[in-house]
Amino acid sequence: MNPVNIEPYKLPADATWLVTGCSSGIGREIATLIASKPNQRIIATARNQADLSYLPDNNPEVLKLTLDVTSVVSVDAAFAAAAEHFGEDFHLDVVVNNAGYSLSGDTEGATEEEMHQVMETLFFGTVRMTTRSISVMRQAKDRQGGLIFQISSLAGLCAFPGHAFYHAGKFAVEGFSESVAREMHPDWKINFCIVEPSGVKTSFEGHSKANIQPHPAYAGDDMPARKLEKYVSAGMKLGVGMEPSAIAEALFAIASREECVPLRLPLGAVSWKMSKSKFESLLGDFDAVKDISAMGQQI
Repeated sequence: MNPVNIEPYKLPADATWLVTGCSSGIGREIATLIASKPNQRIIATARNQADLSYLPDNNPEVLKLTLDVTSVVSVDAAFAAAAEHFGEDFHLDVVVNNAGYSLSGDTEGATEEEMHQVMETLFFGTVRMTTRSISVMRQAKDRQGGLIFQISSLAGLCAFPGHAFYHAGKFAVEGFSESVAREMHPDWKINFCIVEPSGVKTSFEGHSKANIQPHPAYAGDDMPARKLEKYVSAGMKLGVGMEPSAIAEALFAIASREECVPLRLPLGAVSWKMSKSKFESLLGDFDAVKDISAMGQQI
């Protein structure tokens, strides 16, 4: 199996960052941070360009673009606009695939449109941005290489009731990213980092969250999804979760430290502990079925 991210990554002094989903939360904090760094360029995108008004105007190092990751036309137009803006000096050094939203509720009640739309955004939108970014990075004449951050979640490793399609999208991003990372030729120097934060203090539970129409069969207070909703609601009232600015600082630190980039980056104590516990539990499950799994062969 091909190794992943085998050489230290060095962030160029004049790096260009492309970040999706910059209207709020993590994306907004990353865009704000990069815009504050001398000589760093930022291509900040959002479905509504007016949501990027917090970034300075008339700064050639800051490019604000309208982008809908579910639209091939929109994605192509964004890359074309970036190339036109920066001209012969256009290059991509860091890409942060952050655009997304959660679809929450009873899986049995989801409509075909709801389930397809969330997968279009979380998974296929990430695929579109990733493949186009790889193409730009590997074809750069004078500065081959780059770093692609895939904003996954603890939900990309551990599944909880009431969020089946969000988990499906994030699990898909994890598998896709690990596979694509192993396709990269070492000479291309393209690194991947799958970022897995736990709870973050963003608008994710607000306008970044869609809700499935409740299903009467799952309405009882003793249903697992209802219990989780109460737990999450209580945590939100207490202010539990990481600050999105801390996520931004962590990504900049990973890009700047001139070390090998980790393929996976659980962020927050909750994410680290629960992810580790998940895999430790899997090892126990595997041991429990070892005799059946062997099917008469020695393991």
